[in-house]
Amino acid sequence: MIRRRVWFFIFLFIPMLTAANEQITFTMDEAVRRALDQSINLRKGVIDLAQAGYSAGRLWSEIFPSFSLSAGLGILPSTPLFTDPGFRYRDDALSYTLTFGVSLSLNPSFVSSMRRIELAYRSQLLSLENATRQLEIHVIKNFLGLNAMKANISLMEESLELATLKRESDRIAWANGLINELTWLNSQLSEKTALYNLHNAQAVYQNALEEFLVLLGMEPASDVIFEGSIDIVPINLDPEQLILEHLPRRPDIISQRQTIERLELSRNVVAHSSRSPSLNLSAQWRGGSPTPNNQGLSAPFADNLSGSVTVNIPIDSWIPGTRQSQTVRAAGAELEKALLDLQTTETQAKTQIRTLVTRLRNAWESIEISRLRVDFAQRTVDATEIGFRNGTVEFKELEDRRKDLSEARQRLLQGEITCQSLLLDLAAALNVDWRSLVGGLQ
Repeated sequence: MIRRRVWFFIFLFIPMLTAANEQITFTMDEAVRRALDQSINLRKGVIDLAQAGYSAGRLWSEIFPSFSLSAGLGILPSTPLFTDPGFRYRDDALSYTLTFGVSLSLNPSFVSSMRRIELAYRSQLLSLENATRQLEIHVIKNFLGLNAMKANISLMEESLELATLKRESDRIAWANGLINELTWLNSQLSEKTALYNLHNAQAVYQNALEEFLVLLGMEPASDVIFEGSIDIVPINLDPEQLILEHLPRRPDIISQRQTIERLELSRNVVAHSSRSPSLNLSAQWRGGSPTPNNQGLSAPFADNLSGSVTVNIPIDSWIPGTRQSQTVRAAGAELEKALLDLQTTETQAKTQIRTLVTRLRNAWESIEISRLRVDFAQRTVDATEIGFRNGTVEFKELEDRRKDLSEARQRLLQGEITCQSLLLDLAAALNVDWRSLVGGLQ
C-alpha cells in the first residue's frame, strides 16, 4: 500500500515538474505581438480613439437644434387656504398642458468647434500610434537585454570555472610551499567573488525575465530561449540631414503643433462666443385646456403656436478690462506660450538626435576596438595553451590569459547591447521603424 502511494505521488508531480522546466522559445516579433495584445493601456487607447472617431463622424451635432417636450396637469387649482372664503377644491378649475418646442442657436464659433473635434480625433490617433511604437521599443530593449544577460551569465560561469581551476592550482602550490599564504587567500577570494557575481547576475536575470513574461501576459518559466537580434553595422549618419527629413514627423513635434492648433481654435471659440452676434430661432406649440375655464378636464382642447427670432449682440467683451475681455486675452496668451514651447521642443529634439548619432558613432568605434581585443585575447590564449602543453608556460599564465579573454568578451557584449539600445532610441527619436533604419545603414 505504501509503495502504491509513493508511485501515485511520483506520477502526480512529474507533469508539474515537467511544466516548470518547460522550455519556451521566443522570437522578437512574437514577443512584440504578445505585448501589444496584452497591453491594457493600448486597449484603453483604442476605446478613446473609437469615442473620438464617433464624435468626429457626427459634427452635425454641433448645430443640431434642441427639442423639448413636456406635459403638465394642474391637480390643485388656485384657492385660499387661511383667508376667506377658505380652502375649496374646485374640479371645474383643473387644467392640463402639452408643450413641444424647438430652438436653434447659431454663432460663428461652431465652425471652430467642429474643427476642434476633428483635431481631438487626430490627436488621439497620434497618441495611440506613439504608444504602440514606444511599447514595441520597450519590449525589444528588454528582449535584447535578457538575451545579453544570458550570454553574460555564460561568460561568468566560464570565469567561475577559471577561478576554481586557479584556486585549485594555487592550493597545490601553497601546500608545496611554492606560493605564500596571501596569494592563496587572494585566489580563494577571487573564486568566491566570481561565485557571488554569478549568483547576483542569475537573480537579476530571473527577476527581469519574470517581469518580461508578465508584460507578455505569460506565466513565469524557468528556461526561455530568445531568437533574434539587431544587426550591428557601421554608423555613417548625418545628423543634420536626419533632422531635416524626420524632425517634422516626430510625435512630440506633431503633438505640440496640434496643441497650438487646438489653442487657436479655442481662442476662436471664446472670441466668437463672447464678441460675435448670435442668432436664436425658436418655435413652441402649446395645447391643453383653456385657462381659466369652468369645465375642468372636460373643457374643449385648445392649442397655439408661437415662434421668435432673436439676435444677441454682446457688448461687454468689447470693453477692455471686463471679465469677458480678459478671457479672450488669456486665450491669446496661452497660444503665445504654446508657440514658445514648440521652439523649446524642436531645440531639444535636434539636440537629442545629434547626441544619439554621436553616441552611436562612438559605440561603434568601441565595438571595433572590443572585437580587436577579443581577437588578440583569443590568439594569446591559443599561443599560451601551446606553450603550456610544451612546458614553456606556467598554468597560472594560461589562467590569466583566459581571464583576459573572458573580460574582453564581456566588454564586447556590453558594447553590442549599448549600440543596439542606441539604435532603437534613434529610431524612436526619428519616428521611423528600426528595421528601416538598420537597413539604411547597411
